[in-house]
Amino acid sequence: MKNLLLFLALPMFFFASCENRGEWVISDVSKDTLLIAETRVKTPTALLLEISGHVNDSIEVRGVRLPGGKIQEKFRLDHYYPKVAVQFKSYKATKGSLRIKYHVPSIYDF
Repeated sequence: MKNLLLFLALPMFFFASCENRGEWVISDVSKDTLLIAETRVKTPTALLLEISGHVNDSIEVRGVRLPGGKIQEKFRLDHYYPKVAVQFKSYKATKGSLRIKYHVPSIYDF
């Protein structure tokens, strides 16, 4: 019975360990930054971004302009490359900090 449970648990562990998540913290929002991460997903189709923090004026994250103030946003974007590159532009912001979480789901996450 233990062998059967182990046999059934291994595929779930494998798929759970294939998740490609991470986060970046931007403590100086006055500078434009290119955020890069490698993933193990062979054929990605989406990029999920969760942005939280506070800035004193408008910013831009991967082409999406966000107003200043408290930020709590989630985006699902088309993404077809194993490498994640997210361009952060300070636009008009000079003060604040952000946390950007990313997830590149595999086909098993859908």
